Amino acid sequence: MMLQHERFWTASNVVSIIRLFLTAPMAWLLWHDDHGGAIIVAALAAATDWIDGRLARATGTVSEWGKVLDPLADKILVGTVVVIMVIKQMLPLWFVIAIVLRDVLILIGGIIAERRTGKITPSIMVGKLAVTAIAATGVAGIMRATAFVQIGIGLSTLLMAVSLWQYAKRLHGILRQTQISLHQYRHIA
Repeated sequence: MMLQHERFWTASNVVSIIRLFLTAPMAWLLWHDDHGGAIIVAALAAATDWIDGRLARATGTVSEWGKVLDPLADKILVGTVVVIMVIKQMLPLWFVIAIVLRDVLILIGGIIAERRTGKITPSIMVGKLAVTAIAATGVAGIMRATAFVQIGIGLSTLLMAVSLWQYAKRLHGILRQTQISLHQYRHIA
């Protein structure tokens, strides 16, 4: 696995780590009903999500570590926030279960793909769109904008389903390709 041989402390990885550390203040603000503060922290988190990938590409420091840190920071932040929002009755439980279940399935698929290929597969665009829609739904929930929450839940659910399908297709292709390669190797040997 390449992670142990790559440079960890790149500017883009630091930005992802900052987003990860924004989870605690975001959770605290939500728990204590400081919705204005939570919106500000959410905006900072969104900015770091926008910056880290662009920074990695601009500086030529796209890394296997970054492919792990970026989605991990997203999932921990979003997961923590939506669980608090369910407890505070800002989002429905079924929606949060769908978010967590999707993320667990993607994580398991990513581990399987990495073990088969030795490489970490990057996020796909529709997956990033799903996370963005979930975040926007969360912001609407914090603001108690019920109509926007309902629209956001519908859009997020659709994008989660499409992204899960796309990740599953990619995993199937990886599994099929590695199976074909293993079969060819056995015939040559």
